[in-house]
Amino acid sequence: MQRVLTVPTTIRRTWQKNSILSLLGLVVLLPLIFSCAGPGASSTKKQTANQCTTPREVPSSMQHSRQETNVTPTDVTVNYDKQTTSTSQFAAGITQSDNQMTQGYGNDDCAIGKVYTQIKQGVKYMNTSIMAWGLPDPWPDPSTPNPTDWGALDARIQTAIHLGQTPVITLAEAPWWMKGEYDGHGKTKQLTANDEWQPIAYSSRILDNKMDKWTHLVQAVAERYMQPPYNVRTFQVWNELKGYFNPDINSYDYTISPGQANGANARHGYTYMYNQVYSTIMNVANAQHINQQDIKIGGPYVVLDTWSNGAQSSHPSHLSKAYGVIDQRPLDVIQYWLQHKSGAGFITFDGSLENRDTGHILNHQPFAAADVFADTVKWMRSLDPTTYPGATTLPIWLAEWYASSQENNSSSFDKDNALKASTMMQFIQAGGGVALSWNNFGAGGADYGLWTSTQKANGGLAYPWYTTYKTLTQDFGAGTILYNTTISDPAQIGALASNTKLMLVNKTAHKVNVHLNQSTITLTPYQVILTNLTQGSSRNEGPIPCGQYRSNKPCS
Repeated sequence: MQRVLTVPTTIRRTWQKNSILSLLGLVVLLPLIFSCAGPGASSTKKQTANQCTTPREVPSSMQHSRQETNVTPTDVTVNYDKQTTSTSQFAAGITQSDNQMTQGYGNDDCAIGKVYTQIKQGVKYMNTSIMAWGLPDPWPDPSTPNPTDWGALDARIQTAIHLGQTPVITLAEAPWWMKGEYDGHGKTKQLTANDEWQPIAYSSRILDNKMDKWTHLVQAVAERYMQPPYNVRTFQVWNELKGYFNPDINSYDYTISPGQANGANARHGYTYMYNQVYSTIMNVANAQHINQQDIKIGGPYVVLDTWSNGAQSSHPSHLSKAYGVIDQRPLDVIQYWLQHKSGAGFITFDGSLENRDTGHILNHQPFAAADVFADTVKWMRSLDPTTYPGATTLPIWLAEWYASSQENNSSSFDKDNALKASTMMQFIQAGGGVALSWNNFGAGGADYGLWTSTQKANGGLAYPWYTTYKTLTQDFGAGTILYNTTISDPAQIGALASNTKLMLVNKTAHKVNVHLNQSTITLTPYQVILTNLTQGSSRNEGPIPCGQYRSNKPCS
């Protein structure tokens, strides 16, 4: 039976993103006594200097005895090949998808300070949209000649710069009066002011006869933020092809067609819009005497859907593994965009481990599904660069990525860390570049994100995944020489090797003895550690054991 790709894909994602704050209210963590701080954290609660000091992490000791059984530890051998190498392109990034990193909005200043410190220590890129996801419309009134409401966007980019990040701007969404939803059969529904923040706004594209207004907004963004003190050089174009689904063809409008500009139609193709944006930004660079080689613009930012099996998809691809079947339509978008783009600085896409038709991970085996992003990178690199220019050379970004075990139990802290680590390790090995984390404060359930909510007086604590994310950037980041690894049982153990380090992840709920060279390392359930290859020793780069979970013991 064929399933039709319909608008709810993007609406579901949109509501998921916008409901983070509500979901966090369902997660109850008993208080830990700790100290906190960070650059720029001012307090209105009369906190003293010794109350805001070093940030602490959520402990990982989720009572491992509950996870372990009496099963005898299994044995796995890991080898690495110094003769087979590649160079990492990876860097950790985050997207400001809500206002939990902004003073005010009910946030605790001290908690924000801790998060700022963690960003400064463990993240390289900080992305924001130009509106929505916590930001107002910069140009809500079509009767005014130019956008004027820049304050909130200014603050976000200033925060990125203050924390030493490379700022990234995603050119999405757009003011209501520029957009329309294509409903099929030649009919376009124009938005009204009341639709600005409604679901329809996230299933709409720029009207064909408003493309000049959209590029004027893009020009205004570029002129403001490419100059000091912001100096933005990196842009993503649109978000998840929102509004570009065409029910008439059961696929996306992704061509270079300009549409029908003789009326309020939404018929143009994504690549046409992308090329208009690309030219606009490059023209601003020329006017500001900025080297065009320094400007990095990425697309097509398409959602990589997977299905539980080929029969559930109207457009199954030949890419099929334990995660299911990858939909052919986003692959078509990427191929066409590569062929017809005016230029690009990187390729960007997003996806999750869940199947589109069920909303769950196939066979409830998250670690088996964790290579879907890596496989997508490998597929892109396999394309003929003569036919698809940039396929083998352009950096490949994850604009958003979602990896959750979908389990919420006593082991889920460590399992969440292990699953995300395994997913990113494979992405790095495949040659993936920047990965932008969206749900930084978690999405509820077992998807914990990087740190706890800042809307609590004792919030902003780093989850285990933050420490691993930081370690991946520090020890396996862009420019690092990577060695090929061989694992006797990759279903149990994941490994990532550099010229000096080896990261190991236990993918199981039992202990595993890992044999490496002449030594043996025992990994506890879902443990992530870092081994120093130059000295043959190992150290755990996982969460700092600050007291015990559900304990009031202070951190030393």
